[in-house]
Amino acid sequence: MKPSYLIAQGIGIAAILLAYFVYTTRSRKILITLKFLTDLLWGLHYFLLGAFSGALMNVVNMAREVIFQQKSSKKWAKSPLWAVVFVIMSLVSTLISWQGPISLLPALGSSIAVVGLWCSDTAHIRAFSFPGVSLWLIYSILTHSYTHMISNLITLLSIAVGIIRDIREKKQSQLKHT
Repeated sequence: MKPSYLIAQGIGIAAILLAYFVYTTRSRKILITLKFLTDLLWGLHYFLLGAFSGALMNVVNMAREVIFQQKSSKKWAKSPLWAVVFVIMSLVSTLISWQGPISLLPALGSSIAVVGLWCSDTAHIRAFSFPGVSLWLIYSILTHSYTHMISNLITLLSIAVGIIRDIREKKQSQLKHT
């Protein structure tokens, strides 16, 4: 087994430790900060595995999170054109790093995430993230990224927990107002 593979899996374990907390937080700012950190780790992970579409897509995702983090405080970052820019960047990075049809999976997953992360409401972020993470799960299976497979499963679980919590809180709120 190559040392780069072992290092990649070690980085993946660190990313897993952060992954659960990304979608369970109620704070959009914390969610996007944690997402940036996990994307940094996954970018390094995929680079070491030689899965360059996944690596480059994570770089695009990090840039996306830097801009989206500014959305609540900077007027220039509020333009919906940013979402379009990052979808286009996802598609361009796919062309640059093309490794066959497998390269479409992270591009589509990240494009769906762009729409979700653009939303201000964490419930909407979770709803869009579920299909996006599912596409990344398929990519991680096909690239033999065992730690990212585990992370994607944990992330899907954390999204489900967050969605269930939102539904329960909404029902409790409706009961209080009736």
